[in-house]
Amino acid sequence: MENALYVGLSQQMVLERQMEMVANNIANLNTTAFKGERPVFQEYVMQAGQNKPVSFVLDYGVSRDSRAGVLTPTDSPFDVAMNGDGWFSVQTPNGVRYTRNGHFTMDPDGRMVTREGYALLDDGGGEITIDQPELGTPVIGRDGTVAQGTNQIGRVGVFTFANDQQLRAAGDSLYEAPAGAAPTAANDTAQVVQGMLEGSNVQPVVEMTRMIDLQRRYQTMQNLMTSDHDLQRTAIQRLGRVNQA
Repeated sequence: MENALYVGLSQQMVLERQMEMVANNIANLNTTAFKGERPVFQEYVMQAGQNKPVSFVLDYGVSRDSRAGVLTPTDSPFDVAMNGDGWFSVQTPNGVRYTRNGHFTMDPDGRMVTREGYALLDDGGGEITIDQPELGTPVIGRDGTVAQGTNQIGRVGVFTFANDQQLRAAGDSLYEAPAGAAPTAANDTAQVVQGMLEGSNVQPVVEMTRMIDLQRRYQTMQNLMTSDHDLQRTAIQRLGRVNQA
């Protein structure tokens, strides 16, 4: 009976983890370029004796929904969206990070930066600086080329990975590439669209439906565990009366 309790507890922990992720998805409905997440689980089989294995559920990792969000026009020439498979790169105090959030501004030094002040990098790893405002508003081409009039400033770096799921979330819509996951230039897999931002790919109706289903499953498991506990208590009480007799 204790095995049933432990299995039930492992299931409840899994359901709690799922609810946490659904809640996080809902909270990021309006976050630029946010990707919905799902937990990944694996089965753990323990030999309980007498050749009767007991199966538990373990939290294994996180899977991101890689589908693109809807592109929405903005009034800023520094906003850019990624149309296709690719990532922007930015320089942070902790090293290069990758993002699909193209909400950039120009800092006092003329650099294109994120709202946190991280510099957008070009295809060679250098900062993109627009230091001649007299030349007018910069134009960013589909290939990432940044120009003011006839003056080409640089080219926005667009990168891809063999497996995007390897990227680790680093906060502020940023992702860190693990050792060995070298980025490559996205030649024809993505286009840079100026004056647009990618929205979250979270579907609110789907997430709310999933949350309701998870809550019901959690309550069902709680009821089963309560029933199992009551059975154990009843069995102990009866054994006690038999021993007293």
